Amino acid sequence: MRGRVFMKFLTALFLIIAFSLFSFTSDLLSLLTGDYIGLTIRRDPDFSDLFIYHDIALHSKFYVITKMGHAFFFLFFTMIMTYMYRMRTAILWAVFLAASSEILQLYTMRSGRIVDMIYDLSGALAGIILIKLISAYSKHVQIVEGNRQKM
Repeated sequence: MRGRVFMKFLTALFLIIAFSLFSFTSDLLSLLTGDYIGLTIRRDPDFSDLFIYHDIALHSKFYVITKMGHAFFFLFFTMIMTYMYRMRTAILWAVFLAASSEILQLYTMRSGRIVDMIYDLSGALAGIILIKLISAYSKHVQIVEGNRQKM
């Protein structure tokens, strides 16, 4: 029992650390190309940056891929956390991680944005919908199989 709890903890910790590596590095493009991994701390972030939305660049392949990465991470994070714990716990962790990562990015010379929180939480929502669809399908299959066995 204790080993199982420890493995759950390690899995959740690994997911959060992996997300943090990509979220808090000073320059994401340099991290992805292997040129530079660094952390620059800013002591007085401008929290109004959270509300900037004019830098949405849907025409940029890099922008679209990184935002899809946000959504897919949160989709899988929510599904894994739901499997390991409960859906409510997974949702709370997803909201906490989405909000805290964007706020902390303001301190690391990155662009923390509410728009990014929306991308993150849309991935979490997609994970919840997928879990519900899988659950409904598996219940339907069990009912159909149960009815066949009675015949």
